[in-house]
Amino acid sequence: MDETPPARLPLPSPLTWIVGSLIVMTLFILDYRASDHGMIGLSEMWGRDFANVWTGGKLALTGQLDLLYDVDRYRGFEHALYGTAGVHNYSYPPIALFLDIPFALMPYGMALASWLVGTGLLFALAARSWLPDGRAHWLLLLTPAATMNIWAGHYGFLIGALFLAGWHWLPHRPRWAGLCFGLMVLKPHVAVLVPIILLLRGDWRTIATAALTVGLLVLASVLAFGSELWTQYLTVTAGVQARMIDPGQEFYGLMSTSLASALLRQHVPAALAYGLQGMAMAGVAIGVTVAAVRGTPPATLALLAATGTFVLLPYAFNYDLTVVMLAALVAYGRPDASPLEKGIALIAFVTPQWGMLASAIGIPLTPIALISLFAVQLRGQIRSGRGVPADAGAVRSA
Repeated sequence: MDETPPARLPLPSPLTWIVGSLIVMTLFILDYRASDHGMIGLSEMWGRDFANVWTGGKLALTGQLDLLYDVDRYRGFEHALYGTAGVHNYSYPPIALFLDIPFALMPYGMALASWLVGTGLLFALAARSWLPDGRAHWLLLLTPAATMNIWAGHYGFLIGALFLAGWHWLPHRPRWAGLCFGLMVLKPHVAVLVPIILLLRGDWRTIATAALTVGLLVLASVLAFGSELWTQYLTVTAGVQARMIDPGQEFYGLMSTSLASALLRQHVPAALAYGLQGMAMAGVAIGVTVAAVRGTPPATLALLAATGTFVLLPYAFNYDLTVVMLAALVAYGRPDASPLEKGIALIAFVTPQWGMLASAIGIPLTPIALISLFAVQLRGQIRSGRGVPADAGAVRSA
C-alpha cells in the first residue's frame, strides 16, 4: 500500500488563494482604520485572541490566577491592562500557562510577532511531507484558514503543527508521535479523533506516551498553580464554552464550523439542529473506523481525521482549519479526482472565510463544505486503498 508522492502536486490558481482571503483582508483594513496605539477601537488589541495568551501569562507572573476563570474579574483585569472593553474569556486548560508565561515577559507587540512567526514556522515545517514540491509547504501560511488564524492571533498553527508532526512520526518514532499528541491537550477537543484512531490501529506505545505526557503536564500544572484551577476549568469554563455552541447573532458565530451552531443561528429548532449534528458525528465515526481498520496509512488518516474532527465537533472555529486546508489541497491534487471532487475541494478551501459571509445571509456553507470534503476524502481512500504521501503503508507502532 505504499505510494510515492507526486513530484508536483497540482495547486489551485493564485487567484483562488487571493479570493479565498478577501474577507480577512477586509477585516485587516477595517482594523487598521480603527486602530490607535495597538488598540482597535475600544474593544480589541491587534492579535485579538492572542491577548488571552499574554493576559494568562501576566496573571501567572503577578500571582493573580484566581482571576483566570472568573469571567467578569478576568475581563476587568484585561480592561485595566489594555485599556479596552473586550469580551474575552480564558478558555484553555491550566497547562497553557506554561506557554503563556514566556510571551508575557515580552512587550505585547514583540510577543504577538514571536507567536505568529514561531508557530507559523512550526506548522510549515510539519507539513513538508504532505507537500513535497520544493517549498510549496510555505504556501500553507497563506491559505484562507491561515490568514484567518493570523488575524485572530490564535492557536491554529501550533495545534496544526503538533497534529501533523504526530501523524508524520507515528510509523517510525511512535514515542515522539505520542509526545506531540499529548501536547495537543492545549486544545483537547481538536484531538478528539486521535485516541480513537490510535486504539483502532493498536498504536500502544504512542497511546502510552501521549497519556504519560498529559499526566505529567497536569501534575506539573497542579504543583505550579494549584488544583483549584482545574476544578474551575472543568466546571465554569466548560460551561461558558458549551453555551457558545448557540451563538445567537454574535459575530463569533460566523466563524463557527459547527453544523449545530449554523442551524441554531438560523433559528432551526434545537432538537433538529442537535439531531443533525449527531448524524454528522455518527457518519464521521463510521468513516474513520472503516479507514483505520482497512489499514489506511497514517499520512492519509491524518488528513481524513483533520476534516472529520471539524464535522464532528459542535464547538469549533475557522481559524483552526489549518490542516483541513492541506486536506483540501491534497484532495484537489489527486490525479484520479473528478471535476466534482475538485470543485468540492476548492469550495472547502475558501470556506474558512467565505463561509462567514454565507452564514451572515443564512447559508450554512462551512459545515456543508466540510461534510462534502470528508466524503470526497473517504471515497478517494476507499477507491484507491492507498495514501498520497511517502510514509503511506508504514507499519504500526505496536
